[in-house]
Amino acid sequence: MRSAVKWNAETAYVLTLYKYFLGILGLWVLDEENIFSRIRWLMSTIIELSATISLSLEVIRHCRGHEDAFDAFLSMSTSVTSIAKLILHRVNWRHKLILVESIINDWTFVENPYSRDIMLKYARIGRLGSVVFFYFGCASCMFLFSPFIFANFNLFWTSEVQIYNKTSERRLLLAAYCVFGSYTVFAYCFIEVLQTLQILVNCISQCGNDGFFFNLTMHVCGQFEVLRVDFSRMDSKELHSRNRLGVLLKRHHRLIYLSHHLQKAFSFVILSQLLMSVILLCVEGFQLILTLSMHNTYAAMKHLLFIAVLLIQLFLYCFAGQTLEFQSQGLASAIYNSSWYSFDVSVIKSLSLMILRAAHPHQLSAGKFLAINFRSFKEILKASASYLSVLRVMIET
Repeated sequence: MRSAVKWNAETAYVLTLYKYFLGILGLWVLDEENIFSRIRWLMSTIIELSATISLSLEVIRHCRGHEDAFDAFLSMSTSVTSIAKLILHRVNWRHKLILVESIINDWTFVENPYSRDIMLKYARIGRLGSVVFFYFGCASCMFLFSPFIFANFNLFWTSEVQIYNKTSERRLLLAAYCVFGSYTVFAYCFIEVLQTLQILVNCISQCGNDGFFFNLTMHVCGQFEVLRVDFSRMDSKELHSRNRLGVLLKRHHRLIYLSHHLQKAFSFVILSQLLMSVILLCVEGFQLILTLSMHNTYAAMKHLLFIAVLLIQLFLYCFAGQTLEFQSQGLASAIYNSSWYSFDVSVIKSLSLMILRAAHPHQLSAGKFLAINFRSFKEILKASASYLSVLRVMIET
């Protein structure tokens, strides 16, 4: 399904990145009725499912050292989250479609310069958040690839590469040694191609979905601020017009509608991301403590990077939820701070209903269990720090 409205320059600035980036895996909502898009989505899901199964078996068997077992657990956890995002996209793509069509419509029919400036400000914030997701995702992938490159580079120069139909001890991209066992050179090449695809699908699914969520949320926040500014700029002469008030009421209802679809589209995605992030924060923190005690600088840097990525990922989710909550609640203050006392009585009655509705902010929640905002981020940090403090004391004693 494609929007019939032609994109202008601002719409292209907001959506083009996600159109091509998510389109690689068949996740672009405007192409959902395209058979090739669905085939790409199915292949991506199968590839990521194969990664989850192989890494889960590796964690269960753990035939090598604890470092490989922990690496397999880390990769398996991210693969599970990636599969959840791939599957939930297929379930909730209609909610995302409504949001994307809203972006196209808002940029096509923007009313005035100050509204455009506000929307552009939030579009830039959304782009910045997406770039942060992308760069840290690339950094994580580089740390996954670097041990493989260095280990096999050393094998090449020390002439320890095995010949055809003999086994090889080369390092794999993903720690799945117990699953694949011994392998010939041809089998090794096939495994590496498969694992490269698994890593790329994981990276695009994680970074693309997270950036897309952040961008959609920022656009809805921008629309709340535009509505708030419109109310603050109104005077009594304008509000005597019932038609003008009706337009503002319809825009507020539309923003409530968009917030509902935003929650529906990403509620369980946020829940899966939150659960995996909390678990991985504890696991990676434990590994960081172990590697520091063993003076393993490279491993410590790797675990520190993953912790930073997890914290930034959680922070951006919470920042998006907090911004939506703040902007939706700020509408009530904007209406109250206007010159409502000089308006017509019938208008004042309508405004009081809007204030009552806006006083209850819109919140993004993780599966309706936990609101995603700065308070939740603080509680996650406190719980993780307490857990790591206990583990550090246990290790030292």
